[in-house]
Amino acid sequence: MAEVKIRKLDDGVARALRTRARERGVSLEEEARRTLSESVAKKLDAFARRAAASRAATRRPKGKSASDSAALIRKDRDAWG
Repeated sequence: MAEVKIRKLDDGVARALRTRARERGVSLEEEARRTLSESVAKKLDAFARRAAASRAATRRPKGKSASDSAALIRKDRDAWG
């Protein structure tokens, strides 16, 4: 496991963490660990959802093949005469 030392933490943030730790009956270290872990997990979950949505949006429907790009270029070129 990695160790992290946080310097110059705002006094209000430190007080809030201590208060939450006391309310939950855990150490300040445990509360900070939980808070950081939950924050990162939320970001990762949001990223995973966006990535899945992006993959779904770009997925071709079953039975459809990729278009022939050369044919599309030719058609466009011919349209411009």
